[in-house]
Amino acid sequence: MSIGCFKDGTAGRAAIICGALALSAALFVTAGLAGPAVAEPAPSANAKGERSSIALLSAGRMPDGAWRAGLSIALEPGFKTYWRDPGDSGVPPVFDWSGSRNVARVEVEWPAPRRFFDGVGWSIGYKDDVVLPLRVVAQDAGAPVVLDLKLDYAVCEKLCIPTGGHVARELTESAEDAAALAPFVARVPREVAVGEEAAGLAVETAAIERKGDDIAVVARIAGGGLEDVFVEGESGWYFDKAELTRQDDGRTLARVPVADRPKAAAGPTAAKLTVVGKAGAISVAARLDAVAKAR
Repeated sequence: MSIGCFKDGTAGRAAIICGALALSAALFVTAGLAGPAVAEPAPSANAKGERSSIALLSAGRMPDGAWRAGLSIALEPGFKTYWRDPGDSGVPPVFDWSGSRNVARVEVEWPAPRRFFDGVGWSIGYKDDVVLPLRVVAQDAGAPVVLDLKLDYAVCEKLCIPTGGHVARELTESAEDAAALAPFVARVPREVAVGEEAAGLAVETAAIERKGDDIAVVARIAGGGLEDVFVEGESGWYFDKAELTRQDDGRTLARVPVADRPKAAAGPTAAKLTVVGKAGAISVAARLDAVAKAR
């Protein structure tokens, strides 16, 4: 089982989160030592977790020959789970596909997330059941493909609870699974360039701006129905909740404060902006302007 504590805005908040994770890990290890080793049963396509369950879906082949599959995470009422970037606190899913057969690679796609207050800070993820679409490329296109996943993930009501599951299935054509996957595939942000429009949105400009000791990513976004903006940076960069300001020309100015960055940060830096609107979402890779070296 893999767990970890992520950067947090305050020492007290970090202590609460890390303490909960440490306690859960200790209980997990103690349970494992309580009796003789027992062979793990063969995994099925479904597995029960803490306050949740997971399942593998298979919708058949895509036009390019890859398989369309999905990871379903069903949550008990009131519980949430996390995006690839969990925000102020939380644990992103960790995928282990090493037990799979005839699989060259698995690409995980992420439906547009939401921001929620989890009791100690703003986190990013999913408040309702979610399916993560998967694109599975076979080593041998003419042979059966068996997808085998050991997943570590977390759910939260007020505090983060680490959990996990082991699921496996041979990929097949399933109209029922295809129907379950379709709305979540539609929610995956469309990858576009700076200035390119999709889902009624476009990031016209994006740069790092500094005012005194405050540093933020500032993006000018065209289109209506804007709900949130998430910024992911290179290693060591962390970002706070976006501040959205509607301009007189109908565009929105999104200011995303930099919570932390590498001490040696200088010059341009790469970032990904996920822009979520009422009609859909876009994902924009940007090379942000130079920023003064951190003190």
